[in-house]
Amino acid sequence: MHRQEILDNVRNIILATNNGLFPDDVSEFASMTYDLGMDSFHLESMISRLKDEVADIEFTPWYIKASRRGHDTVGSLVDFIDERLVRDVPAELPEGRATHLSSAGPAGLDVEVA
Repeated sequence: MHRQEILDNVRNIILATNNGLFPDDVSEFASMTYDLGMDSFHLESMISRLKDEVADIEFTPWYIKASRRGHDTVGSLVDFIDERLVRDVPAELPEGRATHLSSAGPAGLDVEVA
């Protein structure tokens, strides 16, 4: 998932959990608490939906950082998710290994070792 897709998904979730906002309100630089008026209920609802829709990520480190004034921006959350998704990508196979897609195996991925 690319960063722009994550940003779009986060924006949609913020808009869905806070009916008083307009799409233009939700910029990357907007503070969730100060600019968007999100309280702990809104934040928890948003994180719950993100866990279901984006990935099963532990958001406690982001909460800790976001508790400092100015660090709870939409962009900081997007960056946090993006970093976690990149970290969880499986490592590439060593040189000399071949892969191909097949209808067999979980999620259609069948790895063949040369």
